[in-house]
Amino acid sequence: MIRIKSIFLKLFITHIVILILSHLVFAIASYLLFKNNLTELHLNLEGFNQLKYLFIPSSIISITITGLFTFYLTKRITAPLREINRVALLVARGQFHQRVNIKTRDELGQLGETFNYMTHELASLDQMRKDFIANVSHDLRSPLTSIQGFARAFLDDKIPNDKKRHYFTVMKEQTERMIKLVNDLLDMSQIESGQLEIRPELFNLSELVRQVMARMDTEFVNKKLNVELISGEVQDIYVFADHDRIDQVIVNLIQNAVQFSTYDSTIEVFLKREEQAVVSIRDYGPGISQEDIQSIWERFYKADIARTKKAGTGLGLSIVKHILALHQTDIQVESEVGIGTTFTFTLPLTLNKSNNMK
Repeated sequence: MIRIKSIFLKLFITHIVILILSHLVFAIASYLLFKNNLTELHLNLEGFNQLKYLFIPSSIISITITGLFTFYLTKRITAPLREINRVALLVARGQFHQRVNIKTRDELGQLGETFNYMTHELASLDQMRKDFIANVSHDLRSPLTSIQGFARAFLDDKIPNDKKRHYFTVMKEQTERMIKLVNDLLDMSQIESGQLEIRPELFNLSELVRQVMARMDTEFVNKKLNVELISGEVQDIYVFADHDRIDQVIVNLIQNAVQFSTYDSTIEVFLKREEQAVVSIRDYGPGISQEDIQSIWERFYKADIARTKKAGTGLGLSIVKHILALHQTDIQVESEVGIGTTFTFTLPLTLNKSNNMK
């Protein structure tokens, strides 16, 4: 059995078959009607035969002309599909800048617009992927190069004894930087596969914030930052959430603030109890334009004005948003260029440990 793969041929053959069948039906019906009514039509058998032979070339001419017209219409109707197929093959080869040119406003036109939107999104994602690979390569190569250089200097005994502790500290910081990058990549991989899970538990949010700030004290000192914890609460605030993941959220947000704060500036961490626990982290850095605020949550997003100029791979804020989404809460950002930025998120409250464990 012959299988036709072209929709153009299928449509064309279908129209021709319908055309021929319609002529056959017309011919049979005419034959029966004329034969039974020759007397009434004042036709003899010879005249009927002449009429019959005239009908045959007329049908051939009709089928030919109509067939050509059908060929034209079928080709015109299927042209958008052929165009989409052509561009799809190019897109499959990585040419994401390709667009289909369909001017109709019917369903095929809508399909073309959807296809163009898809290729635009693929092009954006491909560019972010390329930028991401370049950024990751740079962020891995820089600390590895530093560690390699220091290790070689130690092996060659070229570092004075009084400087060794300093360079060991630098190597430790570079190693921690690589570990954080790898951890971010693993977290993003889990997020994309839907395997990132949270394990809520009761914990002291106030104490967690204090611990995070204490752990990051070296970063504050190196940049001469004044970091303040501002809370008007008399008692510590307890929440029900994933302790480790919220620790990760707070660390990422404070590190983000540190990276984009100028030397001798201030970072403020607000902690208060409302209907929920509210955590806000404010810096007085360059700020974010309103056009870029929505984009900062995207994976791999990097733009100088969107706070990714100095470090990072564009994963931190995306991971933060996903972690908070798993907690069924959101994060808000308020920013003004040249003034600073504030990130705020909330967590469900628990009054105290005993109430939660009942």
